[in-house]
Amino acid sequence: MFSIYTLLLYIHILSAVLSIGPLFVVLTIVKKMRTASNGEMPPYIESFKGAIAIVKHSGHVLVGSGILLMWHAGYHWSTSWIVLTFLVMLASIVFLARAFKPTLRTFNTPAYNHQRFVALLQRKTWMYILLLLIMLWLMVAKPIVW
Repeated sequence: MFSIYTLLLYIHILSAVLSIGPLFVVLTIVKKMRTASNGEMPPYIESFKGAIAIVKHSGHVLVGSGILLMWHAGYHWSTSWIVLTFLVMLASIVFLARAFKPTLRTFNTPAYNHQRFVALLQRKTWMYILLLLIMLWLMVAKPIVW
């Protein structure tokens, strides 16, 4: 029989997978963008945007389930790994808001440079993956820093 905690934990883990998994698909899309012509780019860009939307919305579930797990398990807000996780989470929210949309908006504008566009998307995707992996490590290892 599942307890509420087990169900929340399952939801939390599933949303963590959904918040990072599509980013590896994005890397494949970006690789295909490198050799795509301008006419071939719109479907890749739409796929990229769709994957980022999945990442974003699963992140909402991740945060909500994380707060409920924290409350259910009796962790305090001042626990070091929780504080650090929330700080990295805030950084990732700001990063996600600023990383992709401005770059994607340059497509088919005078500011658009194909190679720079693709390189930026790839670099920003890896940076975001790194932020999420740090957050994942904090949640799994639960290091006591103070």
